[in-house]
Amino acid sequence: MNESAETSGLLQLGWQSFRHLETASIEPRAGINVIHGRNAAGKTSLLEAIHFLARSKSFLTHRVSRVIQTGASEATVWGKVDADRSVHRLGVRHGNGETRVRLNGRDVTVLSEAAWLIPLQVINTEAQRLLTDGPAVRRAFLNWGVFHVEHHYRDDWRRYQRALRQRNAALRHGDRRLAAAWEPEMAAAGEAVDRRRRRFLDELVPRALAMAAAWLPGIDLDWQFRAGWRGGYAFADVLAGARERELAQGFGLYGPHRADIRFTADGIDASGHLSRGQQKLLVAALKMALIEYWGKASTQCPILLIDDLPAELDAPHRQDLTQRLEQSMAQIFLTAIDADQLPSFHEAAWFHVEHGQVSQGPRGV
Repeated sequence: MNESAETSGLLQLGWQSFRHLETASIEPRAGINVIHGRNAAGKTSLLEAIHFLARSKSFLTHRVSRVIQTGASEATVWGKVDADRSVHRLGVRHGNGETRVRLNGRDVTVLSEAAWLIPLQVINTEAQRLLTDGPAVRRAFLNWGVFHVEHHYRDDWRRYQRALRQRNAALRHGDRRLAAAWEPEMAAAGEAVDRRRRRFLDELVPRALAMAAAWLPGIDLDWQFRAGWRGGYAFADVLAGARERELAQGFGLYGPHRADIRFTADGIDASGHLSRGQQKLLVAALKMALIEYWGKASTQCPILLIDDLPAELDAPHRQDLTQRLEQSMAQIFLTAIDADQLPSFHEAAWFHVEHGQVSQGPRGV
């Protein structure tokens, strides 16, 4: 990791009234952590608790209230995180329609203040949605990716979002003068966001596609980044030229908030050309490449959550991914119904989940 010794990520994880998990805490290892147990035992809920701690939301549902255990009024997840040469205490609580985050004993009002601690990605049965869903999903992947390696990206993105909101308000009210007044700030922040995104993608995507090409031999993979406005033109000129049209629409039509990354296979959009299984391999390569990149470029330990590895990859791909996981600087949490379906790990912590109870022990116990 740049300018720092290796960090170990999540040192402790605890939860109360979260899904149907019984109140408990665990101490994961720095490398690979295997969570095994029968269907509906609570394995995915444990991954969801980690995601809730990192992002203050679930990766399974947009309705955060669903993480609250039946009969309880609130759900809480807490942990200790080793990041940037320090150990931080982080807690997230949701109840009565509100989410409260505390970091090192104080309330956090801007969630990104806590989110920077844990660079996190998920590979699960819905992983292909990164390709098949709309641009917003890919922009979120892009924004989180840049956020953890470009220290000023958060400030640039906030500046852009503020200017966009103000200009959109002026457009809705038909105020040409005010809309034009916000354009210099919007253009400056938007160009900064775009530069950081391009720098990040130029580092990440070639690595990811090289990995995917080994998993998908014979398929020509490529990509294209669409900035959100026509290439070859200054963003300020685009805003000025589109002002009358946008006044008629009542909102901005161009900018980084409309950016997208498109992937192609044999010259055709990957979401339509690749099979579901091939799509998952491409997405797994993208997320694994991001985890590796974060591990080298960030001062925080990246975390990868893999839900049901045997179901997502066949044996050869599982073995190749296992080797990459063991060589990465990341902390890994992966679930499996049958521990015997997993490749052999040189070192791993094993957690068994049964009826919401989590216990640690040797492999398969």
